[in-house]
Amino acid sequence: MALPIPNLDDLDFEQLVADAKSLIPLYAPEWTNYNPSDPGITLVELFAWFSEMVLYRLDQVTDASKQEFLKLLGTALKDGEELTNGIRRGVQQFKETYRAVTADDYRLLARQGLARIPGIQDKYPDLALRTLCLINTDMEKAAAGDKESFGHVSVILVLQTARQNDLLREITEIKAAVKAYLDARKLLTTRVHVVEPDYRDVSVDMVVSAKNKGISATVSEAVSRFLDPVSGGEEGEGWPPGRKLYSSDLYHLVEAIPGVNYVAALSLDSPELRPYQLFRLKELKVEVQE
Repeated sequence: MALPIPNLDDLDFEQLVADAKSLIPLYAPEWTNYNPSDPGITLVELFAWFSEMVLYRLDQVTDASKQEFLKLLGTALKDGEELTNGIRRGVQQFKETYRAVTADDYRLLARQGLARIPGIQDKYPDLALRTLCLINTDMEKAAAGDKESFGHVSVILVLQTARQNDLLREITEIKAAVKAYLDARKLLTTRVHVVEPDYRDVSVDMVVSAKNKGISATVSEAVSRFLDPVSGGEEGEGWPPGRKLYSSDLYHLVEAIPGVNYVAALSLDSPELRPYQLFRLKELKVEVQE
């Protein structure tokens, strides 16, 4: 529903004159002649007339005025474009994220910057992307997690594709392109770093009780998906950086699979993670026994 157009001021000539006359005793008590023939009353009526014209014009927004307002927003009408469409574009820009300020802004703009790299979507049509952002952190330093680096923002690109080796050969150029995109949109005093994920290997060896021997493939797929850095985790949005993996996580996951009776044995080699680190499944063994 459109917002009603406000009436900025509805005072007319008579009201303005009456208001001015009501103030005379306060500011000029010696002024007692309020007849129209009095020069002071003539000036009051003259200024009331001018004020009424100004108030009327204040409520009248012409097409030319609207175009000037659009220019102030950085929106200019294209050749042959209707004014209503230009206003729609001008309003729409307020819904778009252009300037990187918060961590969410950096995550969103990093995705946009990657998508605008020429040819990347054609070369890697199955490319899956997750972006992470760490405020006051310089991930390009070896001891990034040990102390804060005020004014630094690190964006982590988590990329997955069937052509992962080809992608890794181009990762330096990809990071540089995303960094250039963010540099054009960051705050003046912010230093942006675009880096690859810092992975830590995890190994899982489990014995599952089930009647169907073929269920091992289902279990392996479920565990791999759960630990996936892009689409894993309990919310399906990628494994949370820094979150430790516990045996109870895998018990809960696997024993909820239809056809699995219970997890008979589990060996888990899961290192502690720093707040910016993710898991990479190094080894997964699933044995099924009846």
